[in-house]
Amino acid sequence: MFRPRSAGPENQATEPYPDLPPGGQARVPPDAGRGGRTGLGLLLTGIGLCVAALVFGEVAKSGAVARFDLRIDQHIAAHDRTSTLTSLAKFATDIAIPETVGVALMILVPVILFLMRRRLDAVKVFCMFAGAYTLVEVVKKVVNEPRPPVAVQAVAADHSGSFPSGHATVGFTLCVALVVIAVTYAGRVTALVLGGLYGVAIALSRFYLGDHYPLDVAGSLVCALAAAFVVTGLAALPALQPYLRRLAPASGRHHSGGRRA
Repeated sequence: MFRPRSAGPENQATEPYPDLPPGGQARVPPDAGRGGRTGLGLLLTGIGLCVAALVFGEVAKSGAVARFDLRIDQHIAAHDRTSTLTSLAKFATDIAIPETVGVALMILVPVILFLMRRRLDAVKVFCMFAGAYTLVEVVKKVVNEPRPPVAVQAVAADHSGSFPSGHATVGFTLCVALVVIAVTYAGRVTALVLGGLYGVAIALSRFYLGDHYPLDVAGSLVCALAAAFVVTGLAALPALQPYLRRLAPASGRHHSGGRRA
């Protein structure tokens, strides 16, 4: 018969069924399989979104859809640009450069969470950023959509594929990650509002400047959501729980306010 070594939550998490009935068999809680079903559902949703990003990209560069996207960029270039808006758009782009700001956020946010003793959340956020960035690069290579014509570009575009936008992925991934790890309703609302403003500002700046088409930034949101669903789904799978419990105690103390039995 297994007995917890102490009444602390760490040992309770490590040995989930410490008290056995006289017959010697543990009574499994009726919802014990719920986490596995939830995790599998989230994981399959994430995989579906990964596939959807590829399909979306192929649709975005085809025929009438591509022409519609181009007309939006051409209209903005001809009628909607002002010096003030262009300066703001360039600033929004500069605060989401994937190779610098994106990598910094992928490292800095998990480090902050780790120092807050939220180690499991730190790992989740790192994996969300890494997964979203990886998915974007894969989709760029597979879809291989050309950038908008130079005539509509307010600043020189990168040489990589146009779909999806790497800059917009930085903003949307930060927003989604903060919403996922928020522990209160108010925290989720704050993360959604502030993170959403950051992501939307970057997305608008990308096709305002003519570096991307509007559907490119929509594809970035799909990639960010796909990474979040895959990571949260994997984290909920029972097969991974023995490994994740090594990270959970600090996170558990944070969420429970440090209370001990």
